[in-house]
Amino acid sequence: MKSYFSTNRVLAGTIAVVAVATLFFACKKEVTTDAVTNNENDNNTLVVASHETQVQGMYSDLFETAAIAAVDQNVAGNVRKADYADYANVTGCPSILINSADPTVWPKQLVIDYGDACRDNYGITRSGKVYVNFTGFLFSNGTRVEITLEGYKYNGIPVAGKNVISGISYNTTTGVKYTSEITDGRVSYADTLIVGYTSKKTVTQTAGAGTPTPNDNVYSLEGNAAITYVKGGPAGSATITTQAPLIKATACKWVSQGKLLVAYNSLSAVIDYGNGVCDDKATITINGDKVREVTLK
Repeated sequence: MKSYFSTNRVLAGTIAVVAVATLFFACKKEVTTDAVTNNENDNNTLVVASHETQVQGMYSDLFETAAIAAVDQNVAGNVRKADYADYANVTGCPSILINSADPTVWPKQLVIDYGDACRDNYGITRSGKVYVNFTGFLFSNGTRVEITLEGYKYNGIPVAGKNVISGISYNTTTGVKYTSEITDGRVSYADTLIVGYTSKKTVTQTAGAGTPTPNDNVYSLEGNAAITYVKGGPAGSATITTQAPLIKATACKWVSQGKLLVAYNSLSAVIDYGNGVCDDKATITINGDKVREVTLK
């Protein structure tokens, strides 16, 4: 069975949770008068945080792709149709193949084929294939979803690895919750910069479930990630951990609350996103003493 869908629209409600997965926004360091070596260490720490932002966003996009495909192929499960009010089938790329349309046959595999280039209305171009294996309906408790890639590129950047979605729960009262684990991640920015990546994070809806619009939705994200510079980039590796859950409201562009710990070599930095006020400011404390204000991009 073959049909078509487009990621040109942002789905309301449940699928809007995908926006939360890009919580680790890049930071822009303010000018300082510290010694050059200290500035270099500070900058490298922020480079690591920036790469985590970008890479996590690329892998999070895969969950959105899988969710939209699941809706298109009627394997999303028992969810409120109002949550998909902004969704509509659009003839065009990519194409989807499903191994069986029989609702009693599991597991199911969807093959999402972007071809050589498939550009959406947000200016994102994808290519290659995404394989999505479901053990059950996407938003049924206990379903496990495994996403693998073949020649996949995001805006021309090769992305490899496996993304496993588990612990999925959904209801109209509490909303959605799931855990995303990325293994063997590899993002090749260029021949001179290749980033290795692993992560395990849990997304939980904390407000807005059951209302007719997604504007009041709020999500919490917590977990950890690790970055290794396979080629190029700052020397060494880094771990990124949420010290306090990061809070992101659909109505706010930025993370408004929570703390992120970046451990890079012997350097430790805490990024504090604030106390819930929606603004583009955060503070970073390096090695427990140097405090900077940073601007979220």
